[in-house]
Amino acid sequence: MCVFSALAVVVSAGLFSAAALVPAPPAVLPLVVAVCVGAPMLAAWELRHSVGALRRGTAPLDSTAIITLRRHLDSLPETQHPLGL
Repeated sequence: MCVFSALAVVVSAGLFSAAALVPAPPAVLPLVVAVCVGAPMLAAWELRHSVGALRRGTAPLDSTAIITLRRHLDSLPETQHPLGL
């Protein structure tokens, strides 16, 4: 995950540099800025969740927890929708 985050920053910096050095069309500049800012932010968000899961000692998606949750949901009784939908 750390490598992915670092790679996102490097690629975003390269894209931004290319857009600055090669005259990009003005209509494309807002998209380039959004991607260059958004990609590292998304990578950092994913990295934060992965590190948090490692600190808690749990995997982000625990298959036994999902199976237990589905069994519990299957055991719940069915009820009618209050609005009759």
